Amino acid sequence: WYMRIKVKLEDNYRLFNELLPLEGKITDIGCGYGFLANMLSFVSDKRTLLGIDYDEEKIEVAQHCISKKPNVNFIAADITKHEFENSDAFILSDVLHYLTGEQQLKVLDSCINKLNEGGMIVIRDGNKDLQKRHWGTRYTEFFSTNFGFNKTQNKLEFLSGKELMRNLEKYKLHIEVVDTTKLTSNLIYILRRK
Repeated sequence: WYMRIKVKLEDNYRLFNELLPLEGKITDIGCGYGFLANMLSFVSDKRTLLGIDYDEEKIEVAQHCISKKPNVNFIAADITKHEFENSDAFILSDVLHYLTGEQQLKVLDSCINKLNEGGMIVIRDGNKDLQKRHWGTRYTEFFSTNFGFNKTQNKLEFLSGKELMRNLEKYKLHIEVVDTTKLTSNLIYILRRK
C-alpha cells in the first residue's frame, strides 16, 4: 500500500523522468525502497542506476524487487561517508533534511566533484524560507518519521533556499528552480555544469 500511494503521489515519477537523461549513470541518493530508480529503468535500458540508502531493510527489499532490471543496483551506505562514483546525474530527493547543515554541504560537494561533464544534480527538498507552505512539508515529515516509514539519526534540518544558493555560488553551476506544489515547500533545484 505504501508503494501504491507513494508512486501515485509522485505521478509515476514523471517529472524526474523528464528532467533526467535517458542514458548514462544516475545515482539516487536516499533511494529508500528504490521506487524512483526502478521507474526510471523501465523507461530506458540505457540508464544505469545506483540507489543508495542507509536503511538496510529498505535496500534489502529494493535489491529483491521482482521487477528490478539488470541495469539497477542498490547498496546500503551512510551517504555522509560514502565515496560516490562518477555519475551523469545525482538525485537527492527528500533526503537532505535528514542531515545536519554541515553534512548537507559535504554531500553536495561530493556529488558536484563526482559529476561528469554535462551532468546534472536534481535536488528536491523543503525550503524553510516559504514559511506559509512549509508547515505542509513538516506535517508530512512528522508522519513519515513518527509512523516508521523513515528512520532519522538527527533532528530534521530543512534547507533555506537562499542559503543553498549562496553556498552553491562557488561552483559556478547553472541553477534552475522548479516549483510544482501548492501545499508544501518542496522545491526542485536542477544544478548543471555551465
